[in-house]
Amino acid sequence: MSNLVLIFVCLLLGVLLKRTGRFPHNTHTALNAFVIFVSFPATVLLQITNLFSKTSVTWSILLPASMGWLLFLGAWALIGWIGKRRKWSDARTGALILTAGLGNTSFVGFPLLEALLGSEAVPWGVLVDQLGSFFVLSTLGIVVASRYGRSRDGKPHSIPRQVFTFPPFLALLTAIALSAFGFVFTGVAETIIARLASSLVPLALFAVGFQLNLSRSTLQRYGRPLSLGLFYKLLLAPALLMVLYVFVLGQTDFVTRVTLLEAAMATMITSAVVAAEFSLDEELANLMVGVSVPLSLLTVSLWNIFLGQWL
Repeated sequence: MSNLVLIFVCLLLGVLLKRTGRFPHNTHTALNAFVIFVSFPATVLLQITNLFSKTSVTWSILLPASMGWLLFLGAWALIGWIGKRRKWSDARTGALILTAGLGNTSFVGFPLLEALLGSEAVPWGVLVDQLGSFFVLSTLGIVVASRYGRSRDGKPHSIPRQVFTFPPFLALLTAIALSAFGFVFTGVAETIIARLASSLVPLALFAVGFQLNLSRSTLQRYGRPLSLGLFYKLLLAPALLMVLYVFVLGQTDFVTRVTLLEAAMATMITSAVVAAEFSLDEELANLMVGVSVPLSLLTVSLWNIFLGQWL
């Protein structure tokens, strides 16, 4: 459970060190940029090439891989519709779609799966994460961020340009091309890329903690969108996916249980970094991460008990 401990340590460090006044007020901006341009692309390169070197694309992996896409599309449809009805700003709507539609299926997901279901659940969790969450963030996630976000000069983004110049997406294309030729990073290259990739979670979490504001006034101001995002991410989406996979498609095996637990995980940490990069509502995005992570430790455990009655 060291990953979970690290999450809380990095979040707490961000909160506490901001209060010392020893860090520049825009520290999170520099850290987010490093994550987007270095840490995240390194992670994509390493994980995707390793995945395809060990996994053949078959029908058996379509269900776990599909979860991340369905989760995100559902958030886009529901929150986009509610945002229009309530006349939310594009920045608020886009931030909520990203953070409610993308789950932390790796750094929170893997240790929780191992604790609840055993080590045999983790390889399936990797498929959910790499073929689902990673691909979604690097593709549809950037489309949404570009659609709802704005550039630093206040002008709308060109969606195709933003997608095809986004560093993690370029890393994804590179990884797929390398995998097509059976290439896998080894030796010094693997060590360097792995070290760069390992900086993703600590830096992203520190940046989230640095911006996190859990004051009463902030929680009141964001009460409705925050509640909606948490409700969709932790409760509604897993329930709808359970109906689809179990009652419509008749899937009741171990892989389905792993997939549904991954659907119930907290908000993806990197989604808040992307929200900041595209000038979406950073405060709301950080609240989604900061609140959903500890809350999910309870809700995922309850989901596991509930799923045990069916699967």
